Amino acid sequence: MKKVFKNTPLHHFLIVMVLLISSFSVSYSDIAFSETYSDNNQNVPIKRPSNFLNLEESADTIFNMIQKVGGKPTVNSKSTILRKNEALSSALKRINFDNDNINKIIQSVNKLNNSKRILKYLPVGMIIDYAKPSRLTGGAVKLNYNKTKDIFIWQDINNNYFSQIYLRPSKLVNTLVKGEINSSLYISALKVGVPENTILEMISLLGFSVDFQREIRKGDSFEIIFTKKIDVLKNIIIHTNPITFVSLNLSGTKLNFFNYKDKYGFPQYYDENGKSTKRTIMKTPINGARLSSGFGKRKHPILGYTKMHRGLDFAAPLGTPIFAAGDGIVEKAGWNGTYGRYIRIRHTGTYKTAYAHLSGFNKNIHIGKRVSQGKTIGYVGNSGRSTGPHLHYEVLRDNKQVNPMNIKLPTGKNIPKNNIMDYKKHIEKILIQKIALEKSLQNKKMAVNKVTSVKKLILN
Repeated sequence: MKKVFKNTPLHHFLIVMVLLISSFSVSYSDIAFSETYSDNNQNVPIKRPSNFLNLEESADTIFNMIQKVGGKPTVNSKSTILRKNEALSSALKRINFDNDNINKIIQSVNKLNNSKRILKYLPVGMIIDYAKPSRLTGGAVKLNYNKTKDIFIWQDINNNYFSQIYLRPSKLVNTLVKGEINSSLYISALKVGVPENTILEMISLLGFSVDFQREIRKGDSFEIIFTKKIDVLKNIIIHTNPITFVSLNLSGTKLNFFNYKDKYGFPQYYDENGKSTKRTIMKTPINGARLSSGFGKRKHPILGYTKMHRGLDFAAPLGTPIFAAGDGIVEKAGWNGTYGRYIRIRHTGTYKTAYAHLSGFNKNIHIGKRVSQGKTIGYVGNSGRSTGPHLHYEVLRDNKQVNPMNIKLPTGKNIPKNNIMDYKKHIEKILIQKIALEKSLQNKKMAVNKVTSVKKLILN
């Protein structure tokens, strides 16, 4: 690296850095404004692991990367992706790099830490940006190695290749999303831009207090605050942090839940009074399903005679995720006669839950496996004695089936009295944050309306 920078005049390097910093600042503001949800445009510093401390930040194009390292100028950069069962050398050969340059590129990568692992486990579909070398211009390859790192390989003015790992620049954005429920909570949240993993987290924490099949109606609404980590170069979400706040308006009745860490540092959710949202067993272990058969005597759809139905049936599309109704240990996972594919979870010494007619199990599910409340354990199917895709759900108390809708479930641990004041202050901070996010949302709507008005004026 030192040899490379010696070939770059100091004043040229300073100019380049100024340009880079200015363009980087512009991209930040542009990305913040283009968000479809509300955020406060506050960039929260990201604490990086120690092995990241010495990594420089990547740039969006090969041209900007060459400017960064002072390599040989390049032209006509293109992109491809790494194909299945394809090594980096094979990919470079496919895009017409000659053998001499391929060997030099691979040799330069081999000088990186963990190079053998890097070359062996390059992800399928990885984006490869490249500029082929010529008599006058240098070669360069930029590998979008994973969500957090790039690998850049470049030629210097002496036609030697160098490799370096770069950290992709990112930022944390606090985000407020509001939505109206027109079908299921899942679909409605997905339509307004809530990431899928955040939706599943929301459903999981609400499932302790809300019966999704009976209580949610068209026209109900929700609000959710969460923090997302964004790749600045691509303006895509890398991951989301646990939900900060969620509110559900059910026919005028508002349920508000706040994230507050327990004494072990794990996020838990409580209402305004510090009461835990957790129950021993969720009311409904599935989202977006229809209650097709209740608990009690009914005419059996296959056998034709009246028979006691000792569970609840939820009709849902094939493959719909099924959640563990509570923390517990898998007691049975396999074929169980007329039940078809079947899972039974032991939650306490008193309660168990059972899930029947599944199409398949989560790959991690097996007898003796400890599962967490709200985690996916299997998928809706039509196995065993069944007339169509549905979940047969049972709650067992002392090994006897009981009506899930009638049992009184003990709550999780509430906020201790000596911590209530601290919790109230925590809630206040979240609500202040919510006001700021709402103001940001209003300002963005006003800005969009102004732009629309100007466009109409110009067109007319």
